[in-house]
Amino acid sequence: KKAYELVRARGGVCISDEVQTGFGRLGSHYWGFEYADVVPDIVTMAKGMGNGFPIGAVVTTPEIAAVMGQALHFNTFGGNPVASAVGSTVLDVIDEEGMQAQSADVGTYFLE
Repeated sequence: KKAYELVRARGGVCISDEVQTGFGRLGSHYWGFEYADVVPDIVTMAKGMGNGFPIGAVVTTPEIAAVMGQALHFNTFGGNPVASAVGSTVLDVIDEEGMQAQSADVGTYFLE
């Protein structure tokens, strides 16, 4: 939390890389930044989003997105309808099969 405060005080943006911790893998929280009680300006995500299918995403504020829209930006899987369908289905499965609760159970077991 203190790091976010220092970065923002100096005019920086805060990025949360959720490639490893996102999509309920922490068990207690869906996103790592929620566990840390911070709100990032940019969130990156990938692996858990596609369950092995090559997909990634960046979520950001409208202000940062507007600036990015003015620059040349390339993404290998950007706008791919198959990747979008996979990502949507994986999100459904995470919810329907209670994967976050399973992560909490397994993680708690290993901690005990």
